[in-house]
Amino acid sequence: MAKSSAKVGYATGRATKADIVDAAFHVFAESGYGGTSVREIARRAGINHATLLHHFPQKSLLLQSVLEHRDEIQHIDPTTLDETLALLLGIAIRNEETPGLTRLFTLLAAESADPDHPARAYFRNRLARLREQIAHHIELAQASGQVAADVEPMVAATDIVALWEGLQLQAPISDVPVSVSEHLAAMFATIAGHTIEPMFLP
Repeated sequence: MAKSSAKVGYATGRATKADIVDAAFHVFAESGYGGTSVREIARRAGINHATLLHHFPQKSLLLQSVLEHRDEIQHIDPTTLDETLALLLGIAIRNEETPGLTRLFTLLAAESADPDHPARAYFRNRLARLREQIAHHIELAQASGQVAADVEPMVAATDIVALWEGLQLQAPISDVPVSVSEHLAAMFATIAGHTIEPMFLP
């Protein structure tokens, strides 16, 4: 009986943590990291403040889980350059459909330049993985003759990430419409040698 109760408690705990992260995901998107209180997240998750603090003693730990949750939603594991670019383009389009969350992510990425920011390690690791993945598939495309040999894979990968994240920063403050996905699509077509159609994750 004790083991059964322990299993039920463990499952309940996991479900509660998932509910908290899901609530934080939406509240952070609406109010930003600095403007969000853990009490509001607890209210949205349907639990009391003490229960939330039991699972996440610090707001920074909750932020880390929200960012990891976002990565799970946007996980990509392509096998070719075309698939890589198609998936990135699909994510960019989805980001345009969730401006609140995208704005939060963009602001946090900029704030992570501060060495003491709680999400600094996350953004450093994410940036390194993304650039390495893109560069790797550019190298494979060069081996097959799709991409010119004089293209420097890591430089091109860095430029792609810089364009993407820079445009996401411009879009909400520009006095004229800025389509992140359209600019990326144009850049991707130049790199791949043909138009890239977006691929959307489930």
